[in-house]
Amino acid sequence: MKDTCMTANPATPARAHDRPMLELVNLRKSFGNKTVLHGVDLKVPAGQVVSIIGASGSGKSTLLRCVNHLETPDAGSAVLIDGQRIGGPDPARVSRRDLRRRRVEIGMVFQHFNLFPNMTALENVMEAPLAHRRGTRAEIRDMAAGLLDRVGLADRMDHHPGKLSGGQQQRVAIARALAMTPKLMLFDEVTSALDPELVDDVLQVMRQLAEEGMTMLVVTHEMAFAEDVGDRVIFMADGAIHEDGTPAEVLRNPQQARTRSFLGRAMRAR
Repeated sequence: MKDTCMTANPATPARAHDRPMLELVNLRKSFGNKTVLHGVDLKVPAGQVVSIIGASGSGKSTLLRCVNHLETPDAGSAVLIDGQRIGGPDPARVSRRDLRRRRVEIGMVFQHFNLFPNMTALENVMEAPLAHRRGTRAEIRDMAAGLLDRVGLADRMDHHPGKLSGGQQQRVAIARALAMTPKLMLFDEVTSALDPELVDDVLQVMRQLAEEGMTMLVVTHEMAFAEDVGDRVIFMADGAIHEDGTPAEVLRNPQQARTRSFLGRAMRAR
């Protein structure tokens, strides 16, 4: 992969604006009798990168899935993107068409790549813009080729997922999410399924996006990445935010006992 990495400043206020790009108000989610999110409130300014850390089962992935309504938040919750509510005042009654229109503003990359195995890398990136009629086929092809070049895969665009490494597939997935020109990108443990030698190329693409001013929520177990790239670090436990601050504050000088315990275990596991 070509070297596109730029050094990130973990506290770069120039990337952020006053209006929140993302706002969560009393975000709650239960599955049956089990409450997974307990009234989470969060504001993320435009251009800010928020790293979300915590143990398995703490609610991190559910939070991301509620942001783009892969999971419907419980009644009384609100998710606003750039000031516009996703799902309306009653998520159960919102039209599918309106929900789709709002969700295209949010790109999401998962732990597993979820690429269409019968499509080439280029076709995977083209699929959503074609479905949403974002231009002519030739225009969308040029855009998709440019995105694959941007993530270092210009020479792999005609390859099917089965012919790509895990890291290459994840970079295709990032290009696919960017193809809809989202306002917000969500990353859910995108390196956890990769062999260690494949992680750096994926993280490098994410660093570049951060430097370009993309608003990002990143659920990660990569503490060095969280410290290097994040403007903020959030520690979650038991479906709630227990600590929220700069990387230096949360990772180097945590105030909560739960945070210190988690970080101690994370460092011993490295």
